[in-house]
Formats: sequence, C-alpha cells, structure tokens
Amino acid sequence: MHLIRFVLCAVATVLPAGSLFAQDDSNARPPVTKADIEIARRAAQILDSPAKWNRADNRQCPAGAKTFSIYCALEMATQEVSKNFEHRGAAMQEARFVIEEVAPNLEKYQHRLMDYNNDPTTTFADVQGVFWLLEKHIAMRLAGHEPNAGPSSTPAPASAPAGVTAADLQVAKRVREILNSPEKWERADKDCVPGAQKFNLICAFEKAETDVTGNSNDGAAIAEARAMIGELDPGRKKYNARLADYNADPAVTFGDLQKFLSQLEDRIAKKLAAK
Repeated sequence: MHLIRFVLCAVATVLPAGSLFAQDDSNARPPVTKADIEIARRAAQILDSPAKWNRADNRQCPAGAKTFSIYCALEMATQEVSKNFEHRGAAMQEARFVIEEVAPNLEKYQHRLMDYNNDPTTTFADVQGVFWLLEKHIAMRLAGHEPNAGPSSTPAPASAPAGVTAADLQVAKRVREILNSPEKWERADKDCVPGAQKFNLICAFEKAETDVTGNSNDGAAIAEARAMIGELDPGRKKYNARLADYNADPAVTFGDLQKFLSQLEDRIAKKLAAK
C-alpha cells in the first residue's frame, strides 16, 4: 500500500496538474485524416446486417466475434485500416458526436456509443445511419467545414438550416428529376453507388449535389428536407434518422414523396425570393 502511494505521488509530481485526466477527455476532437473515412466505411461493412448486430454491448470486443456493436465495429475497422485503435481516436469521437445529434434519449446515456447501441428504440437502420453520417462528418472536416462541434457548441435548430442559394434550388429540382417514377425509388436504406438505377432519398440528394455542384457534400437543400421532416415529427418519435426513416415509411406513397419534393422546391424558392 505504501508503495502504491509512493508511485502515485511520484507520478503526480512529474505530470502537470490535471494531466492524469486529460487523456480521457470525453469531448476531445482529434484531427481527422482520409484513413478515418475508410474506418467509417469499413465499420458499416463489418456491421452490414441485423444478424451481425450485437445489441448488448459492453465495449469488450473479443477476437473472432461474429456479432458487433457500433463500438466494436469501429474498433475492428480501426485495427484493420490503421493498426492503431484508440478509445478517443478521431473516428470514435466523431461517431460519439453523431450520436449526440441523432439520439432521442441522449440525456439517459453514460456512454454514447454503448448506450445508443443498446437502446431498445435504436433500429438497425439507425445504426447504418450513424455510419453514413460519420463518413459525412469526417468528409466535411477534411474539406475544412466543421459539422456540429460537439456538446460545447449550439447547433442551429432543425427548422433553420444554413442560407439557401440558387444552386440549392437546382439541387431540389434535380432530386425530383432523379426520383421521377416509382421504379426509380429505392425504399431500402442502401449505400449510394455509382451507376445505380434506383435511389433512396439520401442517395438522390447525393447524386443531385454532385450533378449540380460537382461534390456530394451536404448542402442547404438536404438540410431543408431534414427540417421539413422534423416539422412533420417534432419529437422524432417516428423519423429518428429523418431522411432514411421517412423514405422507408410504408405509409409514405410515391405521390407523398413527389408532393414532399415539390414543397421543398417551393420552400427554397420562397427563401431565395425573401433575400
């Protein structure tokens, strides 16, 4: 016991005040790299079906496991991509900040990744949505655009996205062109791939952004679409992952989708006219 006290006192005299706890800053935001994009993609591949989802996460990831939590999928992906897993690594932290954005029960969580994974209200589509948003977050940071900077920031409310431009109106029109028939509408939450013939809402926006602006980064048009869905379901009880869940809602018809996209165009046009 005396030896333990001696060691702790010796460490305390060498390290600056507070540094014993600095290494586990739950809100740390390390710089991201292109490898973090690969980690996000690989994690989504590792956890690519409900049968592979471990819903009882304890943040212990044994070798040879056949099922994975969000945490363990990210850990395995990090080990495969960078061979250097860290509990507070960049991809892990960005995933935590994504959960802060989407989790309706966040105030009940002690461990964001574990508790969101284990939350009975979390669906497999939600899990895939986390990985998709994680990739977008990292891409935005690599491009020099900061997404919601974690709990210390105050994100804009869902009903007030960034100012719209003429390009955003063109994106909205292009989405409606892409989804101009029921045969082109993909109801499932699938990855967006080049050459696809069917599109869910997320992929239609990604293609439209690329066609109009030359890159697939989220713009004000998709933010306005999310805001509209948020207005339909203010408590996010039905549409937690707004675009994915609205797209997959069996009660939403193709006519509803077209009406929604038409209203999106009108909404953006009115905001442009008011400038």
